[in-house]
Amino acid sequence: MHVVHYITRLIVGGAQENTLLTVEDQHHLFGDRVTLITGPGLGPEGSLEERARRGGLDLRIIDSSRRAIHPWQDWRTYRELQRLLREIKPDLLHTHSSKAGIIGRAVAAQLRLPCVHTIHGASFHYGQNWLAHRLYQSLERRAAKRTDKFISVCDAMTEQYVAAGIAPRDKFVTVYSGFDVEPFLTPPRPPQEIRRELGLLPEHIVVGKVARLFPLKGHEFIVRAAKAVVERCPHVRFLFIGDGVLRPQFEAELQAAGLRGCFVFAGLVPPSQVPELIHAM
Repeated sequence: MHVVHYITRLIVGGAQENTLLTVEDQHHLFGDRVTLITGPGLGPEGSLEERARRGGLDLRIIDSSRRAIHPWQDWRTYRELQRLLREIKPDLLHTHSSKAGIIGRAVAAQLRLPCVHTIHGASFHYGQNWLAHRLYQSLERRAAKRTDKFISVCDAMTEQYVAAGIAPRDKFVTVYSGFDVEPFLTPPRPPQEIRRELGLLPEHIVVGKVARLFPLKGHEFIVRAAKAVVERCPHVRFLFIGDGVLRPQFEAELQAAGLRGCFVFAGLVPPSQVPELIHAM
């Protein structure tokens, strides 16, 4: 069986790592022919392209594939994806992420190609204005008619899509994101050593979060609550693991509030380094 996976971009992120693990297992463990199509891995989060290439995957890059809506670039992406799928002639298209899901399913319908879509996160959410919210819901309903099956990474995604009338419940199946738990159970290095490198003292109580510094991730709630927490517990320190567009804003807010010294920004780190940072908490 030849499966093509299409995700908007292959940055360092949960959806991208989940997709890459799926592709790697299909290729190495199950013996399927797999092609991964994606856009450039641009952004402060870092790229997983090199990992995909090291794994011997058939990786194709569509230069116009971007996260932001851009009618001309999106049309170019549609045409290039159409060309690639006609060339590859896969048995199935598996789309990931909102933009790739909309464009990919439209192409699959045009080519009469079976299509599965994984919901890593809803395209419509509370952070949008009402017009964008309605638009994304409408696009998802149209795309759902071209979808043979939905895979949700959690039951909450299914509930959100069913409640919005995107598709009936029997079209969804939940497949939780998996990862190697062993590094999280056994510290790769002594936690005290990691804490010293981060400037944390033995008496510090560490509150940490692992996520891109990006809207919807919830860092702003920690930043807002920090003053009250530190007043009650002066030994608390906050550790943010990850980078992104909101870092300058958070640093400025914390500096103005006199709390910058209570926060450690670890920045972008390799996924393999995350377990030892968690053990430092």
